[in-house]
Amino acid sequence: MQILLFGIALPVIFGVAFSVWRVTRSREFGFGSFFGVAIASVLFISAISEDSLQNFTTLNRWLWFPCSILICGFITGIGDLFSRSFGARVLISCSSVILGVLFINIPGWENVTSRLLLGVATAVCSTLLFVVVRRRNCFSTIISLCFALIAPSVLAMLSGFAKLAIPIGAASCCLGFVSLVRLATQSNAPLNECVGFSGAVVIACIAALGAATGWSYDTSDIPVAAWLLASIAPLGLWLGELPTIHSRPTLSAWARILGCVILAASSIVITVFVLGSSAPQIVE
Repeated sequence: MQILLFGIALPVIFGVAFSVWRVTRSREFGFGSFFGVAIASVLFISAISEDSLQNFTTLNRWLWFPCSILICGFITGIGDLFSRSFGARVLISCSSVILGVLFINIPGWENVTSRLLLGVATAVCSTLLFVVVRRRNCFSTIISLCFALIAPSVLAMLSGFAKLAIPIGAASCCLGFVSLVRLATQSNAPLNECVGFSGAVVIACIAALGAATGWSYDTSDIPVAAWLLASIAPLGLWLGELPTIHSRPTLSAWARILGCVILAASSIVITVFVLGSSAPQIVE
């Protein structure tokens, strides 16, 4: 019960409330999306309810992950105040992601070069996700991203790392509730820009860096392919941008959802199959 309350319920309530407040005030203040700050805060609050920040640099080193996500969220959120061009936002995205990844000093990623390569790959994913989100910022996009984040959460749980699974699951849950709010208020102009620039960057980072963190702590021998599929699950949105699909709104919406579900489900199915086949057989 304590895990559900402090690890999921309270962070999600905070994230949804912050998101709704942000979008209803965005027109008055005239600034861009801070949705990424909301999702990053949900992840961070949930994570510190699972483990202490005291001595996290040496003991609870996995907490570098939510701290890095929070850094990316604030940098992209603040950067959105001063940038409107696509090029400037891409530059801010890449810089914040690479900077955030360099802070992830967790087992398996101690080498600076490997973290830099991870940062570049994550920056590419965040840019690709932002391209889709800026075109299709609607209910189907948010609910698709909700399904996408289920993959790294489930894989972390199957690997025995529940402390990582719960914060990512809380972020996914927050996206699900925000998508319902978006559906109920989609006629309201202030909600037209919901996920936005910072949201796309943070969600891409949660998927990629969450999978990287889970892989580094994995003791169940989950295939690398499963972690890779989980890390790129948000990019399933691109299925709705295929030439024969993108011009049909309804078909494109279902394709976005299906694309994320396929990638997320594939990573989970591979994991369950491998773990099931490697389990000891009971001889009667």
